[in-house]
Amino acid sequence: MAIYIGIDVGKKSLQLYLPQVDKSMAISNDESGYAKLLNCLHKYYAQLSDLIVVFEPTGGYEQHLRTYLKKNKINFTTVHPNKVRNYAKAKGWLAKTDKIDSQLLHDYATVFSLPVKIDYSTDSQQELHNLVKRREQLILCRNQELARLDKEISLEVERSLNQHLSFLDRQIEQIESSIETLSNDAPEIKNKIDRLTSIPGVGITLATTVVCEAPELGSIEFNQLTALIGLAPYARSSGQYDGKRNIFAGRGNLRRVLYMAAVASLRCNKKLQAFYERLIGNHKPPKVALVAVMRKLLGFMHALVKNNTFWVSNHVLA
Repeated sequence: MAIYIGIDVGKKSLQLYLPQVDKSMAISNDESGYAKLLNCLHKYYAQLSDLIVVFEPTGGYEQHLRTYLKKNKINFTTVHPNKVRNYAKAKGWLAKTDKIDSQLLHDYATVFSLPVKIDYSTDSQQELHNLVKRREQLILCRNQELARLDKEISLEVERSLNQHLSFLDRQIEQIESSIETLSNDAPEIKNKIDRLTSIPGVGITLATTVVCEAPELGSIEFNQLTALIGLAPYARSSGQYDGKRNIFAGRGNLRRVLYMAAVASLRCNKKLQAFYERLIGNHKPPKVALVAVMRKLLGFMHALVKNNTFWVSNHVLA
C-alpha cells in the first residue's frame, strides 16, 4: 500500500508531513531543503518505492521540487487546490495553515488512493515550454503597449512606448529563434513537429504548443487527453431538467491555439471541412460544430504521434 507524504509548497519553504511517525517539519524550498527531505525519507522509511509525495501546483514554485523528485526517482503526484479545499470543507477543517495543509494533502491522497503522476515531459520539452510561455508573456506585454500607443498621449510618452515596443520586438525575435533552434536540435521534438505539421491546418505555432503543453499526446487514451485539455463535454441534467453540455477547465492556452487552427483548417483540410458541414447540416450550432472540429483535429494529431505516422493527401499514412 502506498504511503503519501504531504508537502505544502511555498515560495521559500516547504511544509512536510510524514505519516506513520506523525511528524511535521518545515524545510527550505531549495537544494539544501530537498537534500534534507531525502535524508528524512531515508531515515523514516525503509522502501522509498512505497512512497508518493503529494503537493499542489503553486504557479511555478513547485517546479524545482518536481525536477528533484524526478531526478532521484521518487514517486510524486499533484492535486488541484480546489479539490483539496472542497475536501477540507466537507470534513469540517476550516482552519488553514501550512502545517494543516500538508496533513490535509496526505489525508486527501490516502482517501482517494491517488496514482503516481507520470511525467511525460523530457528536459527539452520542459525548456520548450518555458520558451513558449515567455513568448506569450512578451506578446501580451507588446499588445498592451500597442493599446496605450493608440490613445492621445504626449510626445515623450509616445517616444517611450516606441522604444519599449522596439525592445519587445527584439526580445520576441530572440525567443522565437531559440524555440526554432531547440525544435530542430532535439530529435524527440522535431519528430513530433514534423508529423503534426503534415496535417493541413496545423502550423508551427500549434505544433509547438501541443508538443510542450500536451506531452501526453500519443501516450494516453484519447478520452483522457480531451479531458486534460478541456474538450470533453460534461452533461448537466437532473430529473426533468436536461441542460446543455459544456466544456470547461483544462489547458486554456492550448485550447485557444487549437481553436484558431480549427478555424483555419476549415479552409484547407477537406476531411475537417466535410465533417463541419455535416454537423451544420444536422442543425448543430456553429460553435458546437467548431468544438467538434477541434476535438477531431486533436484526434488526428494524437493518432499520428501514437502510430508514428504522417498525413499524406488527406490520409494518415505510415
